[in-house]
Amino acid sequence: MEYRREIDGLRAVAVLPVVLFHAGVELFSGGFAGVDVFFVISGFLITSLILHEQAAGTFTLARFYERRARRILPALLLVVLACTPFAYLWMMPDEVKSFSASVLGTLLSGSNFVFYFQSGYFDHAAELKPLLHTWSLAVEEQFYILFPLLFVFLLRRGRQWTFWVLVLIFVVSLFLAQAGGNFEARQSSYVGSWSWWASPSYGFFLLPARAWELLIGALLAVQRFYHPEWFAARGRGLREAGSLTGLALVLLSFVLFTSATPFPSIYTLVPTVGTALVIAFAERGTIVNRLLASAPFVGLGLVSYSFYLWHHPLFAFARIWSPSAPGTPVFLALAVVALILAVGTWYFVERPFRDRNRISTPFMLRSVAVACVVLVAFFAASRTTRGFDYRFPKGEFFASSGSGVALANQGCRRDKFEPWDKACVFGAGVPRVAIVGDSHAAAMVGPLAMALQTRSISLVDLHVTGCLPVRNFLRANTGDRCRRQDDAFDYLIRSPQIDTVVIVARWATKFENSRFNNKEGGIEFGSDTQLYPDVARIGRPITIDEALIEIVAELGKAGKKIVIVYPIPEVGWDVPNYMSKLKQRGLLKDDISTSYDVFRERTRRVYAALDGLPDTVVTGRVYPETHFCNTVRPGRCMASLGFKALYNDTNHLSGMGATFVAESIVEKIAPK
Repeated sequence: MEYRREIDGLRAVAVLPVVLFHAGVELFSGGFAGVDVFFVISGFLITSLILHEQAAGTFTLARFYERRARRILPALLLVVLACTPFAYLWMMPDEVKSFSASVLGTLLSGSNFVFYFQSGYFDHAAELKPLLHTWSLAVEEQFYILFPLLFVFLLRRGRQWTFWVLVLIFVVSLFLAQAGGNFEARQSSYVGSWSWWASPSYGFFLLPARAWELLIGALLAVQRFYHPEWFAARGRGLREAGSLTGLALVLLSFVLFTSATPFPSIYTLVPTVGTALVIAFAERGTIVNRLLASAPFVGLGLVSYSFYLWHHPLFAFARIWSPSAPGTPVFLALAVVALILAVGTWYFVERPFRDRNRISTPFMLRSVAVACVVLVAFFAASRTTRGFDYRFPKGEFFASSGSGVALANQGCRRDKFEPWDKACVFGAGVPRVAIVGDSHAAAMVGPLAMALQTRSISLVDLHVTGCLPVRNFLRANTGDRCRRQDDAFDYLIRSPQIDTVVIVARWATKFENSRFNNKEGGIEFGSDTQLYPDVARIGRPITIDEALIEIVAELGKAGKKIVIVYPIPEVGWDVPNYMSKLKQRGLLKDDISTSYDVFRERTRRVYAALDGLPDTVVTGRVYPETHFCNTVRPGRCMASLGFKALYNDTNHLSGMGATFVAESIVEKIAPK
């Protein structure tokens, strides 16, 4: 095969926006599309390699897999090994367990499955996962394993078979990327029961919805090999126009796409078709060829694999180590460090291991085996020690939660498919009080049940994690789970014995569609909350304010007393983890607190909506801020007291914190 310098240059175009996107450079809001450029390049190169070796009679699967192993494994294992000491030193126990799972997944070429199954409401933020970027390597590795077997089989049946079967797989895979969410239980459709914009997490992480991107390159390689005359007969003007158009499409995707762009989807055709146009038309003499084949682009392209491998662990561990979120300048400096490491890795690891004359196959296999044994041992040790939990005894930052309240119905509702009349009841007798809401309500259940027990009142738990306590609102990537909240309200309406409903939710994220930033370095990582009206059920769009007014009116009409719990102050820092890190470094000198002014600005819209609910229906209003804010310290909201955490993480109250709020709720329900 002819070496094409411009393809190495194209790798540089792919990797740099990925790194800058992860560094937080706003200009490259769509830098993640660089991964899709890599996919097309990989599909083109390995298909071209197979075709040329098949024609020469030198192709064997064993040799193909050995080359892929030499190309991928040495640098990858080096980076993973380098991550483990820092994971042990800096990561919290639950983070270590998640990290060790990704280590094992990486060794098995299945880290994309690990991250798919880890995804969920309480999952760690992507920014704190050092090996998250290996999902794309896993996709490629799975393609490398399966594609040669299929391709060689098809080639034996002729060119037409090969081409049309690949086209069919391409179409099915693109369909799954665009609308596959309709087949995943966790995905909600935006309009009706079917949506062309249902983008599931498996579409992002897994091969079935990504294979089409590699197949674009594969199909281009097939056509170029079997129909070279199509490419030789083109004029200079066509080559210039095609390559410039392709490069423009790639660059535009980097700056115009955002994290809100459905991906992968038909939008992904922009960078992938653009990449194919560059490969097809950027021949010698064209402007694009001269640019991409220049020394700076080729040099960066040669080390792009190692650059990609190093950058994300450096960024993730910087966030993990730092008590406050680092800024973009820090990440840009770390990107330079990653580039230096990449150059060293290319010279001393990648190049030697790719050369069979320098590194023999037995030596390579022994090296890989030793690295795998070490990493598997790390995984096993992290599991047996619960994430090496002896390093960070964050339990010391929690107060004793007491004895708790016994369940009245031991076989109560533990599964989402069970009816609400099997909901968990805390305390003895028929429940008079119900709590509805999201995970903030779940954090209140135990302390509220204990507080109600002092008045001989039992509590029924009707919360639905991640969902608004209103009717007719859905949350992205949760399927129709939020419709369970509608069913909970139906249960309340037909349950006359329940006379009081306590409504608790993380209102701010629902109204603002954003995670919390305390403006002091405490930035809550993770994807933003995406809520939308259940148009398929109600036939019209509504706002959260309207839905809230409607459900309060409905409950009031049914004779229910309603206690509204106003926003619980968010923190931004994971409080017990933050305190553990500060203590480890000798920096924990005082209790943790955040700005009261930031809280008030954050919840301004929420307060306007809740204040607008009529007092004739809302019989009690509870303000958690009266316990946390402007009390111990003027102008501050406390996240810990006496070095005991008031929160379990960045926003969910601990038993101690929830007890304060629970006592206020009980005073509204049954004052002494």
